[in-house]
Amino acid sequence: MTSEVHGIYIAALLTSLLAIVGFGTLIRKLDKPAAGWLLFAAVLICLPLQPLAFYFVRLPLDHWLAGHLSRTSPAYQWLVTLYAPLTEEPAKLLVLLIPAILRDVRPENFVRYALAIGLGFALGEMWFIAERVSHQPALAKLPFYQFGGYINERLMTCVFHSAFVAITLSRLRRRWWLGLGGAVLAHWAANFPLTLMAWNVGGLGRTTWEVIVGLWLAALFVGALAWFAYLILGQVLPLRWMYGIRHCPECSTDFEPSTLAINFGNERYERCPHCRKWLWTKRSTTTQIAPPNSPG
Repeated sequence: MTSEVHGIYIAALLTSLLAIVGFGTLIRKLDKPAAGWLLFAAVLICLPLQPLAFYFVRLPLDHWLAGHLSRTSPAYQWLVTLYAPLTEEPAKLLVLLIPAILRDVRPENFVRYALAIGLGFALGEMWFIAERVSHQPALAKLPFYQFGGYINERLMTCVFHSAFVAITLSRLRRRWWLGLGGAVLAHWAANFPLTLMAWNVGGLGRTTWEVIVGLWLAALFVGALAWFAYLILGQVLPLRWMYGIRHCPECSTDFEPSTLAINFGNERYERCPHCRKWLWTKRSTTTQIAPPNSPG
């Protein structure tokens, strides 16, 4: 292996460690009963699923489709946008062929399994991409610290894959095909702006489309975090859990933290709903509110 290849692999290693530590800590600390060894097994089983889906399903599908349609035809161009969601979302569910895992996935713990499956699948994908990048001479010459875009994108993809799986698993025991369809649709919607950029829709140019795609991915990332906040805490914006019940120094009443506020350490500048004044508030020392339970 030449030194030019090392950059992307070092970046992949660092990204893997960050993802494993971050997701592993979250999976371990979530108060959702599940067999720890099965969660670990789910991660391991999902590691090769993305490359396998690519080589044994996606490539043969593309070869067959190209044999019946011209690669420049509108029909082919549109059908290609379905490759990733239609091959990857079902591939993630292969882990459920293990009877013990299928039995252990329940409404009260499917979030932990979604995170484990998404992590394993994303780890396999990040090394698959790293291997393909290593064969591109122009990119292979870059040192690892110049692959910041790769690192950020792959970490976000860990969240995206987990969120897509959570959509499927949320319906696992009742009309699972609706959950899978929702995951496929969400995955397609996440990728479609990249297709629009490749098509240069509107003649906006690559620079403009890169900004649009970046904003879209940021919005999608926030949406995925909100989805998990709802599944874990029962709130899209768990302000009570993050900031606690607030105490107004003016009228000495306690109130729910406001969405519109300025945060500065333990203090927040917000409007008290009782005296209707804007002021700096602190956490209440008399009211203790526990994080809400998962919606199940």
